[in-house]
Amino acid sequence: MPLFIDRLPFQCWTDASRSPPLPYWNVVLPVVVSEPSLVSAPSGLLAQDWIMDTGNSGEAFAWRHHLTLAGINPDLGRMAKPMTIVTVAGKVTVPVRDVDLWLVSNLPGQPQAPYRIVLHRGLPFYDSSKVPDPHFQRPLIGIRALRSAGLRVDIDFARDTISVWTPDPVGP
Repeated sequence: MPLFIDRLPFQCWTDASRSPPLPYWNVVLPVVVSEPSLVSAPSGLLAQDWIMDTGNSGEAFAWRHHLTLAGINPDLGRMAKPMTIVTVAGKVTVPVRDVDLWLVSNLPGQPQAPYRIVLHRGLPFYDSSKVPDPHFQRPLIGIRALRSAGLRVDIDFARDTISVWTPDPVGP
């Protein structure tokens, strides 16, 4: 398995509204969102920081804002049925958009092409025109998406880093 992301540091931010202020650590992955079934990753788009959520039993979750930032029209390409998601605040039923995710490498030198992660169930998203809180309402990538992509992930809590390996390329 070739190394794809090498010791990417965790992100840390402080919630100053707490007394005393409370630090939060996030394991983030650089992801580009695209229309489904593209042959290669779209060029010219900036990767968004997606939280790797080991407690998310689904594939992924985002907000309308994250789709529009990626140049995706959330009102097109919706799947026929919405999805009901259970959260700590209760159940919410949300639309699902057909998209693919592309993991972006951080290796220096010759840039590697982004690695495609197909969302077999689509991307459920919170459909609100309100811009989400940049710390609490971030796009999430769940274990199901990482497993189906065949990735190997090493989370190093001693060094606060994450490394990712992709499956060996399939021969001709």
